[in-house]
Amino acid sequence: MINNLDLALKYLNQGYSVIALYSPSMIKRIAPKKWVDDLQKALAENKALPNPLPEEEIIKKRVVDKCKRPAVAGWTQFQKRLPTEAEVKGWFTQNPDANIGIITGKISNLCVFDLDSDDAQKYAEEQGGFPLTVKALSSKGPHYYMTYPDFEVRPSVNHQLKIDIRAEGGYIVAPPSIHGSGVAYTWDEDLSLFNFNTAACTPWMIDFLKEVSKKDAPEKKKASNKNNAVAIPVAPFKNDYAELLKNGCSEGSRNDSSIRLVGHLFGKNLDAEEIWELIKDWNHSKNTPPLDETELRDIVNSIKKHENHSTKIKEKKQEKDITIASLLENPDQILAEYNENYVRVPFAGNNLKALELKMNGGLVGGRLYIIGGIPSAGKTNLANNMADNVCLNGHPVLFFSFDDGKSELRYRTWSRFSKTSIEAFNKKELDKASIRNICDQSKIKKIMGLKYVVQEMITVDKWDKLIGQFVHQYKRAPVIIIDYLRKLKTEKDSSDERLRVDNVLNLLTDMAKKYNIPIVAISELARDSYKVGQRLSMASFKETGSIEYQASWLGILSCVEEVNGQYILKGDWEKIIEQDGNVDLIVFKAKRGTGSTGKIQLSMDKDRMLVKDREDKTNIDTFTLPKSKSMFNPGS
Repeated sequence: MINNLDLALKYLNQGYSVIALYSPSMIKRIAPKKWVDDLQKALAENKALPNPLPEEEIIKKRVVDKCKRPAVAGWTQFQKRLPTEAEVKGWFTQNPDANIGIITGKISNLCVFDLDSDDAQKYAEEQGGFPLTVKALSSKGPHYYMTYPDFEVRPSVNHQLKIDIRAEGGYIVAPPSIHGSGVAYTWDEDLSLFNFNTAACTPWMIDFLKEVSKKDAPEKKKASNKNNAVAIPVAPFKNDYAELLKNGCSEGSRNDSSIRLVGHLFGKNLDAEEIWELIKDWNHSKNTPPLDETELRDIVNSIKKHENHSTKIKEKKQEKDITIASLLENPDQILAEYNENYVRVPFAGNNLKALELKMNGGLVGGRLYIIGGIPSAGKTNLANNMADNVCLNGHPVLFFSFDDGKSELRYRTWSRFSKTSIEAFNKKELDKASIRNICDQSKIKKIMGLKYVVQEMITVDKWDKLIGQFVHQYKRAPVIIIDYLRKLKTEKDSSDERLRVDNVLNLLTDMAKKYNIPIVAISELARDSYKVGQRLSMASFKETGSIEYQASWLGILSCVEEVNGQYILKGDWEKIIEQDGNVDLIVFKAKRGTGSTGKIQLSMDKDRMLVKDREDKTNIDTFTLPKSKSMFNPGS
């Protein structure tokens, strides 16, 4: 049976900042002394009244209020960073019955509308209601989880309507937590954070948030967390595990420190028996007096059990319960998704307008694009030009560069925009003042602020965490460019190369759909494709088979002549590329709105690292712009 620790880790793995909150059963077990003293004082004051309230009513009110309070010391740090798995395991291992809180605001990209009355729900309906979004149910009313807007929103309460806003600086009690009254928070049917995406705030909601933000602005400084009782210790922001291993801990913190340290070691993927030997030695050599060995063994076994279960959850992350109701569509859902799910990212700049038009106005979200090519055809240059143009349009790019290092890719960009020979950078011929001037150019500054280059190997399975950071910062995922495909790895690589590549392609197509982003990957051609007179086709790719099925768009950079509808590699292709810089991009597949097939003629300036459209009136295959106006605006 899944428990609160498993669910808290599941929320964390989805990118939500979680903390432990008090629950009714926790208060019965470990009620903080200050809370008990305050309760006794309130009961005494009530008893002295002429018409005292029933004691049960006073106690219930205090319990209800306490069950919404953090049980984590210094919880506000998790408004700025996600807790580690070890921290979460420590909180919920020490108190398995703790409620779960999710920090709202930028860190979790959440803004929650908490409707606590019929009037609140009636008001919302009159304004236009809520779009289809994540929805939880409490004893008082629904909680609508929305995507955090692009302006600051602080927690606020509309006492007249009883609409609470949970945003930056606050948190929400999440299912399956138990309210102080004993009623559990639940998800509304299939609208949980695990199987549904939060919707963007609609115009009336934006207006409401802006209005309450103005009203509550003077009260920001009044918010304080000093009265939050603490029951569970939390690691400081800095990494102090080395200090803990070196110096041990005090008698009063042995249990908490052991939980944190064991959780940290499991997070390093050490074997359970290795962890036991390490923690046992640490306990006896560094702690005076040491923790009872039986108790220490229980801590290790407990966290080991949850670690194993958490691993199973991760492996089944994509497996969601399906109900037939979720398979139906309705007009509201369709209209909400119609514009929200449409993503097309322009990449033309001033140099690739014909290519962008051939590709229906840009790169489409949810699609995998594969670019192959013969040697020296300019695959990396084309990908880098596209990446830079995307950045200049204000969209972030995550560029995995495994062939060129970060500096080599940078020099390509600098050469293009500074009109300086690439060799001047490679030979370090420019002085520091010249480099500074180049960095200060407006276009290069914009690119440097949006182009994230990864050159170390990060397995595809772990890209979700990287993409999650983009979503939090930019409110959208990046365009992903990969140079090149066969160097990608997964956590469990197959020894069979074909199966390994198939697995990578599956992950990439799923990722493109999940985040609704275009992914562009550079691939290789089979060596036979370099032979003079060779016919090029989709079968020319080294990864032929899965790549033809998985990719929405397939193109090959080469030098070809068209013979009877087939593209044949020219005999002097190496000379043409070296002397003229002329290359052809042959699109063999263009499905799902990615454009049309055919040949696009390009020209490559190897000295300035620029790829641009080429007009060649002597060739009947020259691609020319149609006279009719396109429905897309390449310059937008």
